[in-house]
Amino acid sequence: MRFYIAVMLGLFLGLSGQSAFAKWDEERDVTGSGNQDLVYYFKINGEGHKLVLDKYVKRLIFIQQDRLHKRTIRQIKIDGVPLEVMSDPFSHYPAQTAITFENKDEVLKKLFLAKKIEIELRYGRDQGISVFQIK
Repeated sequence: MRFYIAVMLGLFLGLSGQSAFAKWDEERDVTGSGNQDLVYYFKINGEGHKLVLDKYVKRLIFIQQDRLHKRTIRQIKIDGVPLEVMSDPFSHYPAQTAITFENKDEVLKKLFLAKKIEIELRYGRDQGISVFQIK
């Protein structure tokens, strides 16, 4: 009887631990050598913008297919709390912009638990906001 209770408790805790990641959609990618299966978490908003949570390099990747590829991102808001960030566009993939932060582990934890992420975009003098609802 103890074994049965222990197994059921283990299954319950295991399934409830996965619910923290269930808010983000999952995308699997195989490494170039084919040895390892990498899991990335992402969200797509109503405007078609994609936000990828890269837990391996500890950064966000903002993807927006548009004609204005030179974008800068200096601030994001996680559940309304502003956070200063740095952005770096990918040279081979102009639609993608990497978003990095100072305290990576703490910010990743906040991102996994976030309900709403707002990204403030700047195209030269023009500004915009991309909002991602995470349920």
